[in-house]
Amino acid sequence: MLGQKSKYYLYAALALHLLAAFFSVGFFNHDEQREVLQLVGHKLGNYDGSYLSFQYHSAMRSWFHPALYLWTSQFLNLFSDFNPFIHAFFYRLLSGGFGILSLWVLYKTFQEELQEKFKEELFFLFSAFLWFIPFLHVRTSNENLGASFFIFALFFFKKSEKWIDALLAGLFFAMCFALRFQMAFMMAPVGLWFLIIKRYPIKNIFVMASSFALGIGAMVLIDSALYGHWTFTPYNYFNINIVQKYAASFGVSPWYEYFILAYKKGGQPYGLITTLCFIYFWIRFPKHVLTWASLGFVIAHSFVGHKELRFLFPLLFFLPAILPQIIATLHWENQKAWKIIFLIVNVPLVTYYSLVPCSNLMKYYKYLYDKESIVSKVYVAHPFEDFTKFYLKNDIQYPMFQANEEEVNRILKAEKESYFFAMNIDERDLILKNTECQSDFSLFPKWIYDISFVKKMRTFRSWTLIHCKNLN
Repeated sequence: MLGQKSKYYLYAALALHLLAAFFSVGFFNHDEQREVLQLVGHKLGNYDGSYLSFQYHSAMRSWFHPALYLWTSQFLNLFSDFNPFIHAFFYRLLSGGFGILSLWVLYKTFQEELQEKFKEELFFLFSAFLWFIPFLHVRTSNENLGASFFIFALFFFKKSEKWIDALLAGLFFAMCFALRFQMAFMMAPVGLWFLIIKRYPIKNIFVMASSFALGIGAMVLIDSALYGHWTFTPYNYFNINIVQKYAASFGVSPWYEYFILAYKKGGQPYGLITTLCFIYFWIRFPKHVLTWASLGFVIAHSFVGHKELRFLFPLLFFLPAILPQIIATLHWENQKAWKIIFLIVNVPLVTYYSLVPCSNLMKYYKYLYDKESIVSKVYVAHPFEDFTKFYLKNDIQYPMFQANEEEVNRILKAEKESYFFAMNIDERDLILKNTECQSDFSLFPKWIYDISFVKKMRTFRSWTLIHCKNLN
């Protein structure tokens, strides 16, 4: 039975996940659009395959993740016409639902370790108020869902030695693998932990391996059906990314790069503190299953040439279970100072990131979608790689122009009607000084651009859609 404080924290976590699903629109990384939502829109018949990436045409990724959203949309289409923004909300709600469920399952997995009241309360405190948890859980990313399904699998694997639990663990491990192949770096050391440390019965390992194989077989059927030909996506992914070195074309880093990325891009002091927490946990609890899972995951990723910090995001969802153990060993359970600092810092951050868009560009796409007239060409002064066909009702071209007065005048004279997307104050002022042009959409209200110190920031992100008409 949960204590009263734990219940309040759990309710807060649920509320923050719901808020994030509603308000935190958009994407953290382009792969959420390019490799997931783009596929969904294509299968719904909204556009042809020419908009899809090289990875789609190479059948490098499993369809299981996009299929979850595809089936969601097909169900929603039974009740109303397709609206990408409404459907994307339900995708975030589904992802966030798996996320909040995984927190509860994580608690049940380690309930014996967290049975002391202060550890239980800390688990739910961190689940609710670590600022990045609701934000990441509602993302339509495979790192997020892969972590949730790994936790589901770990629960059944660790629950008991009954064959049914082993069977369910294998199925969830298969779904975890289908969501993100690199989760094998976490599954393999956990399998070794069960053999070496827990001495899991061999017959149960056989049951789990069989159900895992069954799940992979189902993945092959789903992938082949949705790609339109027989394929084995894990092989394609390994062959193209590793053998043909496609991943290396995005950059190669030394093995220690993740420690540098955690410091530079981890949002200090969080990156440094999180790194130190994991290192301390690994040293203090070398036989813990989460040590084997997380350390093995980091070591394996360190030897893969291409590195991005988001590849390690699945580790962050272990923190609610890890931090109470660390605090107990440091005897900080009765010290209030760290908890006050934690709440002062995290409550504003988790509130902010649950209430603001993940990507402000979504306001631009929503405006275009709702706009009665069709915008088919928008001039830009900088390369604008658009991965958001899912949200558009028509094709939009983004030709480049030189941001100078002569070039703008040439376009205005040559075309009866034209649109420009000004990305900074200089471009905005350059175009709007023409009487034929007016702001059609702006990321911020006009008065923001009139503030004196903003005017001095010539590279200030303006993101203004400007509509010009040739009146001659």
